[in-house]
Amino acid sequence: MKRKLGVALSGGGARGAYQIGVLKTLQEAGMLDDLVAISGSSVGSLNAVLLAMKDLRIAENLWRNEPLDEIFVSDKNVFKRVFEDKLRLPFKGYYKTDKLEAIMDRTIDYDAIYASNVYVTTSHVGNQKVTLAELLSLNIRNMFDDIDHVRYTLLKELDRDTIKKTLMASCAIPVVFKPVVIDNETHYDGGVLDNTPCTPLINHGCTEIILIDLFRFRRKRQKLPHDITVHTIVPSKNLRGILDFRDKSIEHRFQTGIKDAEAFIKKHNQTTSTTP
Repeated sequence: MKRKLGVALSGGGARGAYQIGVLKTLQEAGMLDDLVAISGSSVGSLNAVLLAMKDLRIAENLWRNEPLDEIFVSDKNVFKRVFEDKLRLPFKGYYKTDKLEAIMDRTIDYDAIYASNVYVTTSHVGNQKVTLAELLSLNIRNMFDDIDHVRYTLLKELDRDTIKKTLMASCAIPVVFKPVVIDNETHYDGGVLDNTPCTPLINHGCTEIILIDLFRFRRKRQKLPHDITVHTIVPSKNLRGILDFRDKSIEHRFQTGIKDAEAFIKKHNQTTSTTP
């Protein structure tokens, strides 16, 4: 049976630079040649689109040279904002999204999206505004119950405006950014309910998955079918804060991603060479 490779990219904010270092190294080694589908949660959804564009030099330039730290600049003091907005903050968001949207507008190649299979994860909460406590409750229930609040959307089935909205929804970290309403339904960050989105790749028919998780330690990772081969790559070093977009932190993550990918390739080649 022909190998059908999928790549799953977790969320993790500014840590996403690590994924580009990994992907660039894997691509140069020819390990993504059989790629048929990509999935992403939160910042992983943006990196999934960048991977679909195939030229990862664009992704590298974005992470290294775009003023990403400007996304997290507020016009009000944090304590003043919390005092004014109180319980409304979870559905208003502390930071505006205009700078993130501008970066997306400059970068996204929609033709590449329509030519690829890119799945984006969002956390669907219905048509109502929810509090932070309700979101946390939903997350806990999702860990133990089979609840239907996760959405895996195939981007190429959408128009351009809805593609952008879906990407923004997947990145809508509660409290940090406001949720996104699509067809009268409210969506938050995909990582709230599924931060390691292998499910859409399995449903797509992938026989092998490379999961790049931005967190070294995770209490629960999804149980997958025995006939699916999953290679999980996690950071070998601390990647620091998810809102730390300083240049030195971005470079640290990028270089860590390269080294970890090189170690993965070496181990993979050794295993392959010894398999009868």
